[in-house]
Amino acid sequence: MENKVLIIRNAQTQLEGQIQSAPLSQDEKHAILSSIKEVDVQLIVSLCDLASPPLTKSNLAYIICFLAGIRVKWIALMFNVERATVYTSRFRLRAHFKSMDMSPF
Repeated sequence: MENKVLIIRNAQTQLEGQIQSAPLSQDEKHAILSSIKEVDVQLIVSLCDLASPPLTKSNLAYIICFLAGIRVKWIALMFNVERATVYTSRFRLRAHFKSMDMSPF
C-alpha cells in the first residue's frame, strides 16, 4: 500500500508542475493547487484496488483532477488537450469501475 501512496503522491507532484506551466491565471492556479492537496489519497488507493484493468499514471492524474472538482476547461488547459479528450478520459475511466454501482466521478 505504501507503494501506491508514493505513486499517487508522485502523480500529484507532476500535476502541480503542469498547473504551474498551464495558461491559467494565478487565482485559477491557486484554486486548483488547493483542491488537489485536499484530495483523499486513501480514496484513490481504494479506487486503485477496485480498478480493472489497473490504472495508468495518466488515469491517476485525471482521477485526482476529477475528485478535486477541477473544471473540464482547466483540465484541458493543464494537459494541453481538447475538452472532448477530457470527457472521453472520464468515460473510459468509468469503464475501469464497472463493478461499482456508481463511479466517484
